[in-house]
Amino acid sequence: MAELTDLKDKIRKYYKFSPYEVRGLTIAILVIGFIISFKEWGAEKFDFSVGLFNMFNAILIAALSILVHDAGQRIWGLAIGFRIEFRMWTFGLIAAVAAAFVSNGSVWILVPGGFMLHHLAGHRLGFFRYGLNYFGQAMVALAGPLFTLMLIVALKALGVFFPDNVLIEKAIMFNVIYMMTSMLPVPPLDGSKIFFGSRMLYAFVLPAMMIAALMMTVKIPVFFALVLSVLAGVVLWLVYYISFERKAWKGP
Repeated sequence: MAELTDLKDKIRKYYKFSPYEVRGLTIAILVIGFIISFKEWGAEKFDFSVGLFNMFNAILIAALSILVHDAGQRIWGLAIGFRIEFRMWTFGLIAAVAAAFVSNGSVWILVPGGFMLHHLAGHRLGFFRYGLNYFGQAMVALAGPLFTLMLIVALKALGVFFPDNVLIEKAIMFNVIYMMTSMLPVPPLDGSKIFFGSRMLYAFVLPAMMIAALMMTVKIPVFFALVLSVLAGVVLWLVYYISFERKAWKGP
């Protein structure tokens, strides 16, 4: 109960976004909304009103998805003693726009940015004690894709009540690509923080999350998809451990 009270207090004090973060998030959301609506400015010919409507829907999808992803990292970061600061990735967004133009909107590179950690030294509840550490950063990074996965599951459940809804299907596809992209071990993406924080953790969550994401795009039960992805993650983690980590511990 004390930990929950402490977390509520941290959220109240530190969850808010700085002006720098608001600007970065706004730019990232607008750019990504433009990218995913690139091909939807008219079927046969350019139609400004249709394109504007589709871009508005794309911006809503991008905003919801990015803010949910960020919420997971902020809440978990505060729970273990970190304040999270969103940092827009300018180079990644430029590359994403270039890819959209080159591919005529067929390639989505969803890389809004990464985050920085700030130690909340004044809060002493919980297991967190000794400042910044790579494993704590990895766990914060992992919370983002996990929240994205939960959003996908919620959208899949919503799709049961609204079958063949184009907006829901597009939101699911967006979040699947977003989650898979964020797991790549490329700085400043979440995958790089997980990889450098714990290779053992990354060896499990990468295949599990990737398989879960891919299975969300087909019409199979969500529970079955999640169980299968966890089992696949365990198997591939064992393969990695036997092939690399155990040999490294034993030495030459």
